[in-house]
Amino acid sequence: MTNNNWCTDVKIISSDCSALLEHLIISCRAFHLLREFTSVVITAVYIPPQSLADNNTALDQLFGIIDKTETSRPDAAFVVAGDFNTANMKKVLPKYYQHISCPTRGGNILNHVYSPFRHGYKALPRPPFGKSDHILLLLLPAYKQKLKRDRPVTRTVQRWSKESDSALQDCFASTDWSVFEDNNINTHTDTVICYIGKCIDDVVPKVTVQTFPNPG
Repeated sequence: MTNNNWCTDVKIISSDCSALLEHLIISCRAFHLLREFTSVVITAVYIPPQSLADNNTALDQLFGIIDKTETSRPDAAFVVAGDFNTANMKKVLPKYYQHISCPTRGGNILNHVYSPFRHGYKALPRPPFGKSDHILLLLLPAYKQKLKRDRPVTRTVQRWSKESDSALQDCFASTDWSVFEDNNINTHTDTVICYIGKCIDDVVPKVTVQTFPNPG
C-alpha cells in the first residue's frame, strides 16, 4: 500500500464502495515528517462518469467523509487523489488546491490531486503503467514548512530583574497614594493603574527580541 522506506505505520481510517463514489482513507506516520504535522492522511477517490446530479451527490458524500476526518485529526497533513472524471472537489472543499494541470487521459484532466497547501506539489507527467489509458504522475513536494515560511517577529519586551523589582518597590513606597483618592471608584482605579504603568515604564528596562515561528 505504501513504500516501506517512507512509512510502515499505516492505518485504514475509512473505506467504502458505492455506485457513486469509491474511497479509501489511510493515515501514515512517516519516518521523516515535518514537526508541524502529526501524520499524513491520504484519501484515494474514484468518481465514475455520471450525471451532474450524481456528481454533486458524490461530492457531498466525500465532503462529509473528509470533514469528519479533518475534525478528528486537526494536526494532520491531508492529500486527496484519484480519478474524479468530471467532478471537481473544490465545489465542496474550496480551501483545497488542485495540483494537476496537465492532461491525464487524452486531452482531459481526469486525475486530480488536492491538498490544503497552495503550491504544495509540482506534478510531472510520466508514461502510463502497462496498458492503462491514464498517464502516471510524479508529485514533487514543493511545500515550504511553516518555520521557513513565516518571518521572525521583532518586538519590545520588559526585562525584569531583582534590581528593577527593588527600584519599583522604592517608587511605590515613596508615593503619596492619597492624591489618587476619588469618590468615583472607576476614576480612582484607572488613575492608579495608569500611575503603576508609568512607574513600570520608567523603572524596568526594555529590550528588543525576535520571536521565531514555532514548528510544532
